[in-house]
Amino acid sequence: MGGEMQAMDATDEQLWQACRKLPSDFEPYGQRKWTGQREARPDCATCCWFVELFRSWPDWGACANPNSLRAGLLTFWEQGCWQFEPEKGPRHQESRQARCDFRNSFENVLREKAGDFIREEVRKVNDPLAAEEVADPETQGIRESILPMMLRRLLRHGHEDLHRQAVVEMTARARWESSRYWEFARREWARTLGEEAGAIRLPKNMPELEEKFWGRVETDIHEALERRGAEPNEETQES
Repeated sequence: MGGEMQAMDATDEQLWQACRKLPSDFEPYGQRKWTGQREARPDCATCCWFVELFRSWPDWGACANPNSLRAGLLTFWEQGCWQFEPEKGPRHQESRQARCDFRNSFENVLREKAGDFIREEVRKVNDPLAAEEVADPETQGIRESILPMMLRRLLRHGHEDLHRQAVVEMTARARWESSRYWEFARREWARTLGEEAGAIRLPKNMPELEEKFWGRVETDIHEALERRGAEPNEETQES
């Protein structure tokens, strides 16, 4: 693994490299099957033994159940185990602060993933070996599934009267900032490669790449809201 991992700033990819997968985990991480609806499947983030780590919402944590095979292990919220015990009550009270926390968490997830996407696109332009890379299908599949899983998890546990228009506004705020991330990525790769920032090339089709990313986000959000049962507004029905 290139570079040292800082726990507070660890990427999902770095955390996956440190995370142990057990046969008792749910598929695709382990061999445990779930035959019911995916959204009804018990997960670590709704288990009373799950201790959240690093992030502002429970995507990563550690299991504190001494009877679980995952006890003491870094755990992604969907891995699960046979010793699941539901929470005794909601994590957050329905309050103004809780709504603010949800908004910040939602927008931060989108900013983080937009930044990851843009950094990778800048790397492809400047890495002479990028064209020869052969992606690992399993790793690529997990990476591509992370964002929709995170969005479903956030929306599933958001306040009950959350409407589509509020989600649209939160997404717009996160998207408005993403155009600046190209310059951030250029400076980051300049430091990594020991080059001047001006020597780091940016993709010629940056607007198209941004549209690609946010188009995928809109699709993921639409599917997450449909599963959650949110009512679409008139603009969404017409589009």
